[in-house]
Amino acid sequence: MSLNESKKRDFVSQLIVIMEQNTQKLTDAGFDPVAKIEQLKAELTTADDAEGKQTEAAAAAKDATKLANETLDTVYINGSATVDLISGLLGKNDNLVLEIKKLRKTGKGKAKNSPTEF
Repeated sequence: MSLNESKKRDFVSQLIVIMEQNTQKLTDAGFDPVAKIEQLKAELTTADDAEGKQTEAAAAAKDATKLANETLDTVYINGSATVDLISGLLGKNDNLVLEIKKLRKTGKGKAKNSPTEF
């Protein structure tokens, strides 16, 4: 059985509370829990801090993805407008225009066996 983050965090937090509430009983049984309680508290704080950084990183990744998509959309729109301009200047049946229009269909930077100049 694998526990998720929330359950692991809850387990450790509850263990700390139980050990704090039963320090004398545990000491009488031969286990002084004070050092272990402090260790668990410190490790839990470190885990909490790491989770905070993880959340920040996830948010930053989402922001970066959004920016990348927006800028790609912008450049694609600008590229398409340039194709429209060239098509308007040369005519939609010009070989250069036809080759440029193939770029969208191939999904590649260069159409198959197409020269760069016409």
